[in-house]
Amino acid sequence: MPTTVSATGTVWAVFGHRLALDCATTKILADLGPKATTGALPTVGDIVTVDGERKPCEIKVSRLILADGTVRTIVRPDQGHGPADTDAALRLVRDAGYRVEGLPIRKPKHFQIRGIRDGAAFEVHVHDDGCIRREKRLTA
Repeated sequence: MPTTVSATGTVWAVFGHRLALDCATTKILADLGPKATTGALPTVGDIVTVDGERKPCEIKVSRLILADGTVRTIVRPDQGHGPADTDAALRLVRDAGYRVEGLPIRKPKHFQIRGIRDGAAFEVHVHDDGCIRREKRLTA
């Protein structure tokens, strides 16, 4: 079973899709994966938190949290689907104006969340890339 870790530190170097972090007690290398370079990467001096699988030489990042609280989910081809980040999915649905009812249901590639907006019930699908892909109005 993989060892999942979390680390917070200051970026002291960027090597392609890898970040070198200076943490409180050590320096670590965080691998964001080659697809991460399509978005804005943190720069030297930024404080970030990374969550992911601990390897001998680095952390294979599955979630990157920037200093402003922005959360980026990193989906790797070998994972099949992204990490089950329930809090981020719920936050996204609430930010879209829904009142969440009940617990999220985890599907292979998304969360299914029941939300109420303007008095109507919806089934909201939050995919692992951090986007709402479907908002299906439920009938009574």
